[in-house]
Amino acid sequence: MTTRIAPYAASANWTYVVIVLATLWFGFQIIFGMAFQIWSSLSPDPTVVDAFFYGHTPTAVGWNLAIFGVYSAILLTLMRALHSVGLSTLLGAAGPALREFIRVSIYLLPIYAFLTVPSLFLPEVEQQFSIAEWLPVLFAILPLLFIQISAEEFVFRGYLQSHLAALTRNPIIWIGLPSILFGLIHYDPLSPAYSRWAYIFWAAGLGVVCADLTARSGTLGPALAVHFINNIGAILILAADDWLYGAALFVWPTYGEAWVPWVPFEALFLFTIWMAARLALRR
Repeated sequence: MTTRIAPYAASANWTYVVIVLATLWFGFQIIFGMAFQIWSSLSPDPTVVDAFFYGHTPTAVGWNLAIFGVYSAILLTLMRALHSVGLSTLLGAAGPALREFIRVSIYLLPIYAFLTVPSLFLPEVEQQFSIAEWLPVLFAILPLLFIQISAEEFVFRGYLQSHLAALTRNPIIWIGLPSILFGLIHYDPLSPAYSRWAYIFWAAGLGVVCADLTARSGTLGPALAVHFINNIGAILILAADDWLYGAALFVWPTYGEAWVPWVPFEALFLFTIWMAARLALRR
């Protein structure tokens, strides 16, 4: 983390942390509202409008992912204004970041395949597209998916973790606080309490994994790999039919029920990908 702290050493300030988080939150809400108005104006059909929120179609999924670029744009503007630093500070050294991204991805892909492929043959799983129909969707959505996961990694691991580490050397704060906030942005008020909080804890656990990998590598490469591979599986390969499933090859029907995770499995899954990524960084 020493190399990640250095750019903030002269300008680290708790007030800046609050300013950045507040601007990101409210700025995104405003721009998201504007995007929804544009989407609504394109069609009077209420089902098309609903698709924007629920991601029922590939186009709706694309809009939902692309709009995360707003976070990156706002963050980079604030970093220039408050700290006089840019994208390279968020990402870390480009060469090592790319190499670590590729290496961690190679280690994680077999794990995700092992956990996902058997589920595709369950009788309740429905294939949404033929392979020929899905491949153009895949190649169109992948860059937008990378925009989405990059924005989250830039904010929580790239900026917040490094800035907090410049303010305090206590890892409970500079790993814990960004991970808790990352979990809370996945809060779903419409879900039952058990599912709602289980998903928050799972997302926070993923945040801890990405934070540790960022601290050990000095770049966002490993965290981007974990986040990207995870979201490919959950959004483009096998998606639950409650939200953002319009671009998935296969759909898992929830029958209107909330996500009810088997917590021991989810905890073991996070531990496994963490250990695999750590092993990849050691090689």
